[in-house]
Amino acid sequence: MIYGNCTCEATCEDPKGESVCYSTCLGSTGCICKAGLMLNGSDCISASRCSCFVTEANLVISKCSCSNNRLICEDDYSCSINAVCDVENEVRQCYCNEGYEGDGKTCVSLTYRDCQDVYDAGHRQDGVYTIMPTGWPGLPFNVSCKMENGGGWTVFQRRTDGSTSFYQNWAAYKDGFGDSRNLWLGNEKLHYLTNQRNYKLRFDITTSSGSAKYAEYPEFQIESESNNYRMNKVADRKSGNTGNFIYRNRGKNFSTHDRDNDACGNFNCAEKHRSGWWHSNFRCATCNSDSKCYHFQYRSSCKSFCTFENLNGVYNGGNGEMIYTNGGTYCNVQSVEMKIRPTS
Repeated sequence: MIYGNCTCEATCEDPKGESVCYSTCLGSTGCICKAGLMLNGSDCISASRCSCFVTEANLVISKCSCSNNRLICEDDYSCSINAVCDVENEVRQCYCNEGYEGDGKTCVSLTYRDCQDVYDAGHRQDGVYTIMPTGWPGLPFNVSCKMENGGGWTVFQRRTDGSTSFYQNWAAYKDGFGDSRNLWLGNEKLHYLTNQRNYKLRFDITTSSGSAKYAEYPEFQIESESNNYRMNKVADRKSGNTGNFIYRNRGKNFSTHDRDNDACGNFNCAEKHRSGWWHSNFRCATCNSDSKCYHFQYRSSCKSFCTFENLNGVYNGGNGEMIYTNGGTYCNVQSVEMKIRPTS
């Protein structure tokens, strides 16, 4: 130390000396550290010997400890850009900022964009996690994540019983509804999710006979509400053993009984099929005499249909109102789950 004017003296805890500048020390004289040294308690030491030295960017230059009377320093110890050097429980080191977790050198965001981020963070159990898609204007929200089949699947639709009606209006489908057994995540959330990355679509069904079926489509995207949540992308080709005709819904607007956005001029497809869906005008004017599960009574002598895939229909409902897939091959589906996962 030297005798001199007590000004903004740097310390290990306050490298800039900002706290001293406005203390009673200002303008007085006394013992201060020489240039290049920092006050650590009552001793003057070099910056590299400080347990943690914070530069203007809040990065740690080194972290040192004493072992067998020798000073051991980690010269490559530096804080993550999402961390600060601080003292907690009398230990000075890098600590992750709020909303991040890690050892301070590496900090991972706790605000996941989707279930793939959850999976990549090391979570391998199915469950409910909080996510916030890129650009989402609201608060973070909960989603159901499935970690089988490669992991990282974000569930946006689930049907397991008839306790929740899916014959809902536009606002309900926009915001989402249901519970852990039966749910629709919400078209607004689905839009933000599918527009932050490239996603694939998968749905798993269990038929009324107990057979397990699935389909995976390598691309899937939903447009904004101003475009009626149009199904912008769904591939022609897929893997699996069901869902052969959902590609016919590509480019179709989402419709509900109170917001008729289908191209069928004869009737409201969402009303006839009893579901919010990307209903098409496929054969909406064709008369059929047979009573397949995807046909509904158009008029006394005519049955018709709008879509081959209707996973939001009435659970175990009547003719033309039930859940069906694969062009009506699998009717009265026992359970179904629709989910997305990034392709890269």
